[in-house]
This record gives sequence, structure tokens and C-alpha cells, in this order.
Amino acid sequence: MALPELRVTSAADIPAMLEVFFRANEDLDQQRGRAPQPRNAAQLELHFEHLLGTDPESAYVADDRGRIVAFGMVMRRGAEAYLSFLFVEPRWQGHGVGRAVLAACLEGAGEGVEHVSVCAEANQPVSTGLYAKMGMVPRTPIYLLRGALSDEALPTVPESVGRHPVRAEDVAAFDRELMGYERPQDHAFWARERTGALFTDEGGAVLGYGYAHPSGRVGPVAAADPTDLPRFVGYLVRLTDVLEGRQLVVPGPASTILLPLLRAGLRIDGTPAIHLAESPGPAFDRYIPMSYALL
Repeated sequence: MALPELRVTSAADIPAMLEVFFRANEDLDQQRGRAPQPRNAAQLELHFEHLLGTDPESAYVADDRGRIVAFGMVMRRGAEAYLSFLFVEPRWQGHGVGRAVLAACLEGAGEGVEHVSVCAEANQPVSTGLYAKMGMVPRTPIYLLRGALSDEALPTVPESVGRHPVRAEDVAAFDRELMGYERPQDHAFWARERTGALFTDEGGAVLGYGYAHPSGRVGPVAAADPTDLPRFVGYLVRLTDVLEGRQLVVPGPASTILLPLLRAGLRIDGTPAIHLAESPGPAFDRYIPMSYALL
């Protein structure tokens, strides 16, 4: 089977990319004996549009005579290249298409990349094996938590803690220490669709920040001190009038918030993802990502 043509992605490709994404995931669900998940195209489309806006040169599709059969998107932040998406239509899997798309995306990320990372489901040995061969070794489990969560389940921030809108310039140094890079473009994206809060001490020093989506999803959330995560998440939960349908993506090392959320009734949904990376990556003991695709 000849490899399809690789080309840079355009906005016109998004509907076909959505179809590849859903077909690949539904095929995996069928293999694992799981019920297919609902197709949430609207949120995914926003992700695609954001990454095409910030990283257009590291997003590629595999085009088989006018039909998109695979796509990949790499997010470049500082010296870090993060693989946000890599999906191949089921009948094209196992023919080297994914490897070729990934190589094109990484080349498109440009010079100066020092670290490459990705989050992948732990039950996908072919994908994780490919990433490991490229130097991205398994490092951190990350769990998807879902369920009902009441306002009273978690503490909130004390009155002495300042609460302000998040501005990228106010958290630039904080992000450099936490993530290893600044990311003003991502804060702009989160601010458009989520309510954010910057937490400061009485002297104005940054204690952390977080975002809450109207749907009940919470993240990202970051804290200088891991013990503050429950308070910050509790505050953000109270910003949305949602009881059912809470969703958070929580790394295993963030035990100060993972355990309280599980005890409050949230459940681990599906197989955990694994953060695979050439270097340790973010300070996951005090950080909750937005999603597997956009840390």
C-alpha cells in the first residue's frame, strides 16, 4: 500500500479530521469491548482551530487522492514540542502512515526543539512503543475523572487570598517554572471559553491559577504549593452552576487533589493516559492539565 500524500493542514480539513478522529476512537472502543463515546465535535473543533492558529506549520494530514486518512498536530512551546493529536483511519493503521505524519509534524515544529512529549492511552502498545523508540519514555499516569461534585465537596480559598482575572503577563514567570515555557497563546484561548482566576497572596505574589468551563470541566489548574490544589479547584467548581458532568484530567502525582476528588464521588473513567517524554516535564504534583491534547 503506497503512502498517501503528506501536506500541511488547512482549516478546510477540519471536518475530515474530525471524522478520522472519531472513526479511530470508535474502532478502538470496539476492539476493547467498550461502548462508543458520544461525538463531541464542537469542543474538538475549537482545539483544532486553536492549534492551527498557533502552530500551522506543524500540523499535517495524509491525503489519499483527496480523502484525509490521518492527521497530526504538534504544539511548539519554547523548546518543547508536544504531540497534541495523531490519528489514523483504521484501515490505514499499521502501514507507516502515523510514523510519517509524526515525522512531518516534528520537522514542521522547527529548529531548537529540545524535548518531545505526548499523552497516550496506556492500553495502546503500538503507539506507546513508537513513541518510546523516539525517546519518549513512559513517565506519569494521568486520569480522566468524571461524575457529580457538589460545592461542599472541596474547600475554597480563604479571604486573605486575592482573586483576579488571569493575564498571561502575570503568570509568565510562574509558567516558566511550572511548565518550562511561557504560553500566552494558550491563556488567550482559555480566556475566550472559560472563566479564569489568578490567586495571589497579600503581597501580590502568584499562588496559582485555574480555569472553569461552563460545561463543568475544570482545568488547567496550577499551584505553587500542591496543598493549595483542593482550594483552587473548590473555588473554580463554585464558578459554574453544574452538579452532574464534572470532568477533570488529574495526574497521579497530584495526590493532594486526586484523592479528595475520588473520595468526593468522582470516578476514574476508562484507561489512564501516560505522559511519555524525553524529560520529566511539568510539575505534575501541583498541576492539572486542561486535557490530554492541550496540557
